[in-house]
Amino acid sequence: MTIVVAILGLIFLIFIHEMGHMLVAKAFGVRVPEFAIGFGPPLVQKKLGKTTYSFRLILLGGFAKIAGMGDSEVPSDRRDSRFEEARSRKAGSQEAHSGSMTWLEGEEDFVPPEPERDGGDAEPAPDTYYAKAGWKRALIIFAGPGVNLLFALLLFSGLQAIQGVPTQIEPEVSQVQAGTMAEEVGLEKQDRVVALDGQSFQNWEGFNEALSSRSAGEEVSLTYVRAGERNTVTGELGAVSKASDEALVGIRPTATEVSHSPFVALWQGTQMTGDFIVTYLNGLYQLATGQLDFFNNINGPVGITAVGSEVISIGTLNALTFLGIISIVLGIMNLLPVLPLDGGHLLFIAAEKLRGKPITEETMNKVATVGLMLFVTLFLFATYADISKIITGQPFIPQ
Repeated sequence: MTIVVAILGLIFLIFIHEMGHMLVAKAFGVRVPEFAIGFGPPLVQKKLGKTTYSFRLILLGGFAKIAGMGDSEVPSDRRDSRFEEARSRKAGSQEAHSGSMTWLEGEEDFVPPEPERDGGDAEPAPDTYYAKAGWKRALIIFAGPGVNLLFALLLFSGLQAIQGVPTQIEPEVSQVQAGTMAEEVGLEKQDRVVALDGQSFQNWEGFNEALSSRSAGEEVSLTYVRAGERNTVTGELGAVSKASDEALVGIRPTATEVSHSPFVALWQGTQMTGDFIVTYLNGLYQLATGQLDFFNNINGPVGITAVGSEVISIGTLNALTFLGIISIVLGIMNLLPVLPLDGGHLLFIAAEKLRGKPITEETMNKVATVGLMLFVTLFLFATYADISKIITGQPFIPQ
């Protein structure tokens, strides 16, 4: 059951992503002929207004079809040479075509459909993508990942408002993390940490300040008070993660005061979102530079669903936090400057502004083909890694 919930969570994130594209497109007067969750043959579809909504067989994504992007309504200055050559050779033909541009089976000529709007040769129809100013097109593209990031921010803020944001934190142990220095030296719940290497402090901020000048692997002395008795122990600091030398003691502090103010919660949610974005971008950089092992640190849909299923079984709050993290991952991934991702389209809009003239669909399609091959390869590798981890019992998230 938890696997089903995890899959539904992924579908929901795809839904709001594509909904972002569609709503902003419609707000700017751009037609959206189709909105779909999944690929392949439609299982259910219904037309409402000018848009056909469908739920498809393969739940590995979704799309909002924007009028004028890669279809028969691409303006003439953006069509590739094959379009124009085929159009001139077929002049006079009365045969009607519908749908996306297609290759005629058994022929080498690229034959486009007839435009759906009169005058489509010279100028794009006013309700199509390329009829809009560059900044409007950029907002249509950014809306998808933007909604994912906004959803995470609002979700984290809502969770903070429900749980309460700690406004007064004391260095009193509320939990000891297994396998850390704190466990090794025998710290227990309700112990109050008062000094690190002889440097005294009165609150949690002071503890963090003292710890910030140390690195993982250093041996330090830790002074704490238990039942009124002062004790000093010595141990080796751990690391926050394998890829970091940031020092870790392994204790969770006690919050003595909390706030349920929506403004405080919104600020905390914004900070959490920013922290997760920075952490994820840092992870991508470490993967790209070889600082992190690619096989052990990459997860595909199978791995994400499996981890999500485990998190859901722990509790609702953890599950919702994980959903927010995956929403951030989806948003950032789509902003990478590679076609056919949203970031690739944003890059081409910027390039078009710098060049001062349109970039043809032919050029974009060639670049998108390379990008698509790259991501298909990455997807297959991630799926292979997921299945290998299941077979060998290796954890999806490195310990």
